[in-house]
Amino acid sequence: MPSARDDILARLRAAPQPFLNTRAPEARLPVTRLTPDEDLKARFIAEVERVKGVVHAAPDEAAARHTLRELLAGHNARRVTMWDEAHIPLPGIAALLQALGIARVQGDNAEVATADVGITGCDWAIAATGTLVLSSGPGKPRMASLLPPVHIAVITTDQLVPRLEDYIAAQRAQRLGVFRRSSNVTLITGCSRTSDIEMHPVFGVHGPLELHIILIENLSERR
Repeated sequence: MPSARDDILARLRAAPQPFLNTRAPEARLPVTRLTPDEDLKARFIAEVERVKGVVHAAPDEAAARHTLRELLAGHNARRVTMWDEAHIPLPGIAALLQALGIARVQGDNAEVATADVGITGCDWAIAATGTLVLSSGPGKPRMASLLPPVHIAVITTDQLVPRLEDYIAAQRAQRLGVFRRSSNVTLITGCSRTSDIEMHPVFGVHGPLELHIILIENLSERR
């Protein structure tokens, strides 16, 4: 005599399966949309500001260094952790820190956690969502963008891509090399935030309380 389990399974097998031979739709709509002629820089700035970040547009490297100096002074920074300068598109940061009497913090996480500010570059910046893409690796410590209460990212306009889908397509074209080389790839959209059960937002709990992005015009756009 069949068991109840056998009876249930038999009924499921005998039930109509109307979608068995139906092909899945192939049209894929982008998650985020941009118009064909949309200004990526303007969209990026608007999206960053929407998530409580601040973009400081700089026409050249001198203006970017001035902005960085003002940000460090404004936050009364005494200790800074940062990526190696080779990975930040702004030469002279180490000299600037020395001139301001700011100590550069390196080493283990406990030491990095004492930094007032973290300075990084980025791999790409996604205009449609105001997102920074950072991959970790030699000279690019992940904690520089995570532990200090203030994160300053220095990027250039030629690092802007329209959408996340475009970034992923570019990585696929390169055989996903960045994911093979890096132990961690972080997508940062605004400052750290979370919320309680009643959806009251709280900022700076799981990462930096402030995100500042110094956006430098690339050389080709200045000519």
